[in-house]
Amino acid sequence: MFNSPIFQNRPTYVEISLNNLKNNVLVIRNIIGKNTKLMGVVKANAYGHGLVEISKELEKLNVDYLGTAYLEEAIYLRENGIKKPILVLGAITNSQVPLYLKYDVDMTGSSIEKIENISKVAKKLGKCANIHLKIDTGMGRIGVQWDRKEKFIDKAYSLENINIVGIFSHFSDSINDKIYTYLQSERFSKVLEYIKKNYKLPPIIHLANSGAVSNNYKDSFFDMARPGLMLYGYSFNPKIQRLLKPVMKFFTKVSYFKVLEKGYTVGYDRTYTTENRSRIITLPVGYADGYPSTLSNKGYVYVNDKIYPLAGRVCMDQVMVSLGKTGEAYVGDTVELWGDNISLYKLSSLSERSIWDMLTSISERVPRIYKK
Repeated sequence: MFNSPIFQNRPTYVEISLNNLKNNVLVIRNIIGKNTKLMGVVKANAYGHGLVEISKELEKLNVDYLGTAYLEEAIYLRENGIKKPILVLGAITNSQVPLYLKYDVDMTGSSIEKIENISKVAKKLGKCANIHLKIDTGMGRIGVQWDRKEKFIDKAYSLENINIVGIFSHFSDSINDKIYTYLQSERFSKVLEYIKKNYKLPPIIHLANSGAVSNNYKDSFFDMARPGLMLYGYSFNPKIQRLLKPVMKFFTKVSYFKVLEKGYTVGYDRTYTTENRSRIITLPVGYADGYPSTLSNKGYVYVNDKIYPLAGRVCMDQVMVSLGKTGEAYVGDTVELWGDNISLYKLSSLSERSIWDMLTSISERVPRIYKK
């Protein structure tokens, strides 16, 4: 429904710069070096930027792998012509193993029970399953704990119809906590030492996420890095941020203009009252589009070269802005919600929502316009 051409005419939209995406890929490659492969993480609709379109562009930019969260995302990419290797980073559902094999999608092997089932199904279908062993070094999410590795590793290397193409773990705080990040790296290295001593290391060892790449934790780069947020233009390392270019800008257009006298209230629950005679504009965007309700009475927008504050609560489909006594904006004028003039970092802080949350919350009814 939302992919219909009808929605492409919405006055609320995001612009996606493919040139900025290319810039970010080049920045990442420069950091990780030519001997480290690059996985483009495109889960959650490519962080809100558009799963298929971003994946096709990353394929053109010759990334080595794509990473999704769920099998459904991977299948959608295959059905839209994506040929690059794809790894589903989340825990597999046993009943879906035949589909992984059908669509040639790499699986995360995160427990003995799961890899035994993969082996059983693959053998029955006369196929060989590509798996990446998942080790929990301190995230506490999925994967076998690093200090209980022996039984898991021994079982994995004994099973039939399984091709162990990779092994990986995930940092929990590579942006802020260097000590814990190094501890996770040490734990992962001990697992690799056990494999090297008793078997053969998989061809693709991967650990580094955006935080690790941004902070240049070279010991974590191994054979492949898995940046997500960095691809889309954001790093919490100021030096790296200066090199990156945000890929998404969020816009809308003024849909209504009115003048309210002093003492009038605006919006649900009457949380905003005009202190003077005020010009109020209404914008056709709301929390159902991904514009956070937590910006109510705190956020601001950019229109006609000036910044103006929100007036009242963010509604499901609309938001009001005060132009004060003399501000100028009229029906049809373009409004920047975030982009060159409104920092997503600042809005994220104001809304008490992470940048990941802000980007991935842009709903499907907001058209993506791709620009070179």
